[in-house]
Amino acid sequence: MSTNKSLIIKLSDKILLIIVAFATLFVLAAVFVVGGSLQQILILGGIIYIISFLTAYAVSRSFSNRIIGLTFKVEEMAAGNLSKKIEKKGKDEVAQLANALNELISRLQTGVAQDVSTHKELTQAKTDFVAIASHQLRTPLSIIKWYIDYILCGDAGELSREQKKLISEVYKSNERLIELVNALLDVSRIDVGTFAIEPESIDIIEIANLALKKFSIEIRAKKIRLEKKFDNLPLLKFDPRLIKIVFENIMSNAVKYTPEDGIIRLIIKKAELNILIKISDTGCGIPREVQPKIFTKMFRADNVKRIESVGTGLGLYIVKAIVEKSGGKIWFESPSLDLLLEKGRDNDDLPIDKRSQGTMFSITIPLKGMKKRIGTKKLTSA
Repeated sequence: MSTNKSLIIKLSDKILLIIVAFATLFVLAAVFVVGGSLQQILILGGIIYIISFLTAYAVSRSFSNRIIGLTFKVEEMAAGNLSKKIEKKGKDEVAQLANALNELISRLQTGVAQDVSTHKELTQAKTDFVAIASHQLRTPLSIIKWYIDYILCGDAGELSREQKKLISEVYKSNERLIELVNALLDVSRIDVGTFAIEPESIDIIEIANLALKKFSIEIRAKKIRLEKKFDNLPLLKFDPRLIKIVFENIMSNAVKYTPEDGIIRLIIKKAELNILIKISDTGCGIPREVQPKIFTKMFRADNVKRIESVGTGLGLYIVKAIVEKSGGKIWFESPSLDLLLEKGRDNDDLPIDKRSQGTMFSITIPLKGMKKRIGTKKLTSA
């Protein structure tokens, strides 16, 4: 902006110099044509110069201010501010330029409003479709699950080993579909803003241990070393269902993507006015180029797809929404430096760039607890 302004001032200076030059020529012409004493010439010249200077200054100043105003307006337009039109004065070239810019603003406003309206309609239609489709799928999937349970228990007759194996695969696939449908319902409720937050006094350590228990078989099977560091904390006003969803989603990723003999560390402690939760692992990590997308819907990095082909890509989006709606924050580091640089690990002999990079998720939630939120639906992922 300073460059533009200096150019404008130089232009107004030229106008001033031109008018002063014309005044000088007028004084010289008066001397040769009219004549007169030196005193008369000086008085006449002084009057002409003062009038010329004041006129030139007023004209150039007005011109400069109008151009500066137009420049500011163009910069505001470039920044996306289309709310104000330019004031027009007179019918000269500057006024014509202001009129052209106002016409451009009107067209841009109409186009932007149409684009925003269309985008909102499409987003709402998509959200409505996902919510309706997911809701309609829940009932048949639940019935399928009930019948598969009935068959696997032998109530419909004895099964051979091969039959049990096939039915078990069907059961697992149905469970994945139920998980996807629940996640889609949660996303639609988050997007529409209809999910409820119902705080009650809970022991967050107990909730964390219940979430860990869900993965205990897989942790033992992969010989993962689970490290827990918990502070003594009072009962907290949190929604137990939502906190459980947060723990389960992040722990699920840690267990899935941590190799055999790896480490998972869970820390829960008081940090000033917040509860700080840290979940670290020695898994495959998150590549730097995809880290900005990690909390977006339906996103899964290529390196985790190679390890685990099945996944919704919705878990971290749901977790982020829960944490932020609760007044908290969530972020991550990958590689997880606290475990990567730790001494005494089995792969200490490997260069750092060859070790499992790992990830550490950090979450803060205010100690004062979650604020109650009235909603028509509860999240279903828990």
